[in-house]
Amino acid sequence: MKILMVTMAMNIGGAETHILELCRALAAKGHTITLASNGGVYADMLVQEGISHVTLPLHTKKPAAVLKSYRGLQKCILEGDFDLVHAHARIPAWICGQLWKKYRFRFVTTAHLNFSLNPLWRMISCWGEQTMSVSDDIVDYLVDGYGCSRTKIHTTINGIDMDKFRPDIPYAAELEALGLSSADDRVRLVYMSRLDEDRAAYAFTIARIAPRLAEKYPDLDIIIVGGGTEEEKIRQLADTANKEAGRQIVTMTGNRSDTNVFTAAADVFVGVSRSALEAMAASRPVIVAGNQGVLGIFEESKLRPAMDTNFCCRGFDGYTDEGLLADISVLLDESPETRAARGVWCRQVVQTYYTAARMADDYEKMYEKVLASPVPFRGRGDVMISGYYGFGNLGDESLLSAIADSLAKECPGIRITALTKNPRKDSERTGLRCIGRMNFPAIFHEMGRAKLLISGGGSLLQDVTSGKSLLYYLTLIRLAEKKGLKTFLYANGIGPLNSEKNRARTGNVVQCCDAISVRDEDSLHELVSLGIPAEKIRLSADPAFCVPMPVQSKQISARKRFGLDTLPPAGQTTSDEEIRGYYVISLRRLMRPMTEGYDVRLAEETASFCDRIWEEYRLIPVFAPMQPQNDRDICADTAARTKAPARIADIRDVEDLLALLTGAGFVLGMRLHSLIYAAAAATPVIGISYDPKIDAFLKRIGQPAGIPVDAITADELYEKTKKLLDNNQTIRKELRTHTTELNRISTADAKEAVQLM
Repeated sequence: MKILMVTMAMNIGGAETHILELCRALAAKGHTITLASNGGVYADMLVQEGISHVTLPLHTKKPAAVLKSYRGLQKCILEGDFDLVHAHARIPAWICGQLWKKYRFRFVTTAHLNFSLNPLWRMISCWGEQTMSVSDDIVDYLVDGYGCSRTKIHTTINGIDMDKFRPDIPYAAELEALGLSSADDRVRLVYMSRLDEDRAAYAFTIARIAPRLAEKYPDLDIIIVGGGTEEEKIRQLADTANKEAGRQIVTMTGNRSDTNVFTAAADVFVGVSRSALEAMAASRPVIVAGNQGVLGIFEESKLRPAMDTNFCCRGFDGYTDEGLLADISVLLDESPETRAARGVWCRQVVQTYYTAARMADDYEKMYEKVLASPVPFRGRGDVMISGYYGFGNLGDESLLSAIADSLAKECPGIRITALTKNPRKDSERTGLRCIGRMNFPAIFHEMGRAKLLISGGGSLLQDVTSGKSLLYYLTLIRLAEKKGLKTFLYANGIGPLNSEKNRARTGNVVQCCDAISVRDEDSLHELVSLGIPAEKIRLSADPAFCVPMPVQSKQISARKRFGLDTLPPAGQTTSDEEIRGYYVISLRRLMRPMTEGYDVRLAEETASFCDRIWEEYRLIPVFAPMQPQNDRDICADTAARTKAPARIADIRDVEDLLALLTGAGFVLGMRLHSLIYAAAAATPVIGISYDPKIDAFLKRIGQPAGIPVDAITADELYEKTKKLLDNNQTIRKELRTHTTELNRISTADAKEAVQLM
C-alpha cells in the first residue's frame, strides 16, 4: 500500500513516537510511506531511513497556516496516487476531512488522547471512514463525545521496538556527558515525560521530594528526561533540591531522542503511557504515574487496568508527595535481584502485548477493511440495496454491511446506495450513502443512474408480519424493472405466504427478476410452488456467513464490557465452584396471533431451564436482545424469574454479538441470526421455532429441529442441552465444516451481482 501519514509535528512525545514506530513497522512490511508534518527530530530520523517527508505548518490552527496546509495536502494527495490517507490529531484530521469530502479518497484517523471537548470541536471534527484508538477508554470518548459509530472504531496498542528498548543498551558515555557516574554502585531513578503543564505533574513531585531521597539513599541519582513549557520551572526546583541536598541529586537532560539510553540506565522508572512501556521493554521496574492518574508500582494485579487506559491511568486517583516517596522507597529498598525479576516480567508483558509488529498488524487490518469497503461518494450509486434496514434489528442491520462489503470486495470502487429508515444515522453507521426507504421521489431519482436493485437478505417476501411490507418490496422490484435496472432477489428467505392473492403477486414479480438466490431449501421449494422454474433459482446461504470474526482484542474488549472477561473460555475446565462459564439466550416477543400468555409461558419455562443449568453445570445465562424494542422486555422478564445470576448484554453491533457468542458454551436462540452467528463462531445451538425459517436453517447446518415455541418446556430444553454438552466438541467440529461451506457459497451472490452490472 501507498500511505500518506499526516500529523502536526514529529518532535519528541508519546503520540509522535507511536507514529514513528508505525511508519517504521509498515515500511518494514513493504508499504510505501510518505509523512506530512511540521517536521521535528523524528521526521529527520525517518527521512534518514528512506521515508519521504513533506513539511507543512500542520502544528497550528492559525488561519494562514491552515490554508497553507490545506493547499499543500491537496497537491500532495492529487499528485501522490495514495491508496490511503491516515491523519493523526484533530487539526490534521480536520484539514484532511475537508479534502476527503471533496475528493473522496480512502481516509482513516487515529485518536491518541481524549482532549477536552467543546461544541465547536464536536461539530467540525472528522474521524474518517474508520478510526484507530490506542485504548478502550478512548473508544468510549469517541462514541460519547463525538457520536462516532462504535462499529467504525478499532483498538491498537502503543507498539514498542523491542530491539531499541532492551536492557543491554550502553549508557556510560551519555551519563558521563551529563556529569554523572556510570559506576555499577550507583542507583538511578529516571522520570521521562514531555514537560508540559498537562504532563509533568510528577516531575515537580520528584524534584520536591529529591532532598529526602538524597538523605535516605546517598548513592541515588535522579534523572528527569524531557523538555517542554514547564521545563524551566522544574529546573529551578531541581536546583533548589540540589542545593538542599548538598550535591547534584537531580539532573535534567532536556529533550532527547536517545531515550532508550536512559531507560536502560534506570534502576527504577516513573512515567506513564509509552515511556512506561519503553522502560518495561528495557526490563526495568516501573511506577505508573501521570497527570491523569496513578496505578503505582506495576505488578500483575494492575495489568488489566493499565491496559484498559493505555498505561495512562485515566480515572484513577493521584499521588501525594508522601505516596510517591513511599513507592519509590519500596523499590529502592528491594534487592537488585528482586528489582531485576520485576523487570524481566515487565519485558515479558511488552513482548506479549505491545510490540510494534502487532501494532502494524492492527493497522493493516483496519486499512484492509477500509479498502475492501464501498467507496464513499456524492451523487447517485451503481447499486441500490433494499431490505429491513434501520429498524434496530441487529441481524438485518448486519446483512446490509455484509452485502455491501462483499460487493466492494468483488468490485472495488462500486457505488452503493441503501434504502433505510433513518438515512442520516444509518449512513454514519454503515459508511454507505443512504436514502429514506419510503422517499419514493428520491428512490425514483436514484434509479435514473443505478444499474442494479438488490432485494437483499432476510425474510422480505412474506405476509405474516404484514401484507403491506410484502407489497412494498414487490413494488420496488417492479419500479426498478420499469426504470431499466437489473433486479436480484439476493439470498432471501421466502414465506410464509398465506394469502393466495399475495402468493400470486409474489410469483408474478419474482419470475421477472434477473437473478434469484435463496438461503435455504424450504425457500427454494416455496418459490417453485409459486411457479418459478427451479433452474432459475440458486441455493445460496445467508450473507451473514460473509461477516468476519472480530479480532481477539475486540472480543476481549466486548466481553469485558459485558462483565464476562474473568470467566473461563468455553470448554475449559475450572476449579471455580461458583461460575464455570456462560451461555447465551436470544428471545423475542411472539408475533400475533399468539397471545401474551405465550410470552409468559416462554419466560417461565426458559427461567426454569436456567435454574437447572445453573444448579447442575454452574453456567450463567446471558440474554442477548437483538432488537431491543422487541426483545428487551421478555429477556428482562425471564432473567428476573431465574435463580441463576443472569445478565443482559447491551449488544451494540455484530462484533459485540460475535464476541459474546465465541466465548459461550452454547446458544439457545429464537432470533434466526443468533443461531446463524453462533454457528459461524462454531458455538453449538438449540433453536426455538416460532417461524419455519428456524428449522430450515437448523436443517441446513445438520442440527436437530428446534423446539416449537408453543410447546416449549424446561424439561425438553434441559434434555437437548445435556446431549449438546455431552457432545460439545464434536458439534463444534461439525459446525466448522458446515459454515466453511456456507461461507464459500454465500460469496457467489456478490460475484453474480457484479456480473449482472
